[in-house]
Amino acid sequence: MDLLKACLNHDGAAASETVAEMVANAQPSATWAVLMHAAAWNEQREFDTPHSTILTFSIHRMIEDLGQNARILNGETGSGLNALPRKFRESLQSTLIERLAYHLADVDHWVTEAGPRYDIDIPMDSLDNALGRYTGAIRERRQIRAAESALRLASRENPIRLLRSTASMAAEEPDKLGHAFIMPLSLLLELPQSRFTRPIQASIWHLTEYLVRKIPRKREKEFVVDERMDQMAEPTDLSAHKVHFMNSIVQYGILGHNGIFAHRIAEAAEQGIVNSSTVEWLLSMLKRNIGEKRSQKQLDARKLSVSENGTDWKEIPSRIDLPHSDDVREWLDVSEYWGAMMNLESNVFEQLVPSIDESEWPVIRAAQYAMASINGEPRASHVMLFTHAAWSLADKGLVPQSLAALQVHRMLRQYLERR
Repeated sequence: MDLLKACLNHDGAAASETVAEMVANAQPSATWAVLMHAAAWNEQREFDTPHSTILTFSIHRMIEDLGQNARILNGETGSGLNALPRKFRESLQSTLIERLAYHLADVDHWVTEAGPRYDIDIPMDSLDNALGRYTGAIRERRQIRAAESALRLASRENPIRLLRSTASMAAEEPDKLGHAFIMPLSLLLELPQSRFTRPIQASIWHLTEYLVRKIPRKREKEFVVDERMDQMAEPTDLSAHKVHFMNSIVQYGILGHNGIFAHRIAEAAEQGIVNSSTVEWLLSMLKRNIGEKRSQKQLDARKLSVSENGTDWKEIPSRIDLPHSDDVREWLDVSEYWGAMMNLESNVFEQLVPSIDESEWPVIRAAQYAMASINGEPRASHVMLFTHAAWSLADKGLVPQSLAALQVHRMLRQYLERR
């Protein structure tokens, strides 16, 4: 409750300090459940789509990428940047989770009278009946009924029906920014375990409030529904679509949305959250959002670093001070790459990209994680979301690491400026 109170009071410093204390004293699963509880209170009046649960998913995955940390993770790790010094990795992991808490305190929240409800009755329907009630209620704009059935579906240890049916509905019309697919998928992949009663209730409230606004009342005629929502689909091989994913991070659109949307498509395809026909549908939506496609030859990082230029700065972006951010800066200050990234001229780093050795990519990646988390506006989320998306697409073999590094650099240069 201390974290939620700090967030509702818009006290970023208190929120980041509170989560640092939680990491030291609580089980990781409880820490992430509490963070999702706070994220579910986000109303985001500035935009149509709340970004806090999206950011919680992305930062959790970034922390996993950096390797094992028993204080923050339940043993799960991602791409394994274990070659980096342990002290630096753990300081960066702490900074990322503190940055998340700071963000949650710095955005708009529902007032207490209008926030998530915790008195929703859970019907004792069969799971199949609950699924029918859930999808029908979303289409009919009946949030309470949708939340009731969603909580029934979420009561399972592995709520496959909830995940798959929501992703399928969200895929129909993800909008020109991809939001309607990005947000539900991110939330459900970060859904707290059912034993964390209030966090899961708040998360489901947040999800259903969004879905009844965004899901079409009638299904798109051309959209083919997968009839099997009680089991995961076969993973979809995306290797034939690499050029579309490369385009998504080069022509990344407003605030990097094309790259973020592309990543969530790849995540859903890899995990079997949607079937292959839905993946194809989503890729057609991604192509629509990107517009004119460049060839794979045109997307070579070496050529792009010569033919185009990133954003030059007039001044270094403002600092975000967190409990562990000075530890991160102390390590980075001696790095040649960090100095190049933070130079006022974008081209100083861009000229290095074509010649970077394979063994150096973990350093570049960690520095870009840091660059997005300890500079700029605490309220900003897209710099973190795009950084995670581009590097995760590289992990999946859908974009080259050199292209991920170049495009994350350009996106951060564009959106880390002072406002």
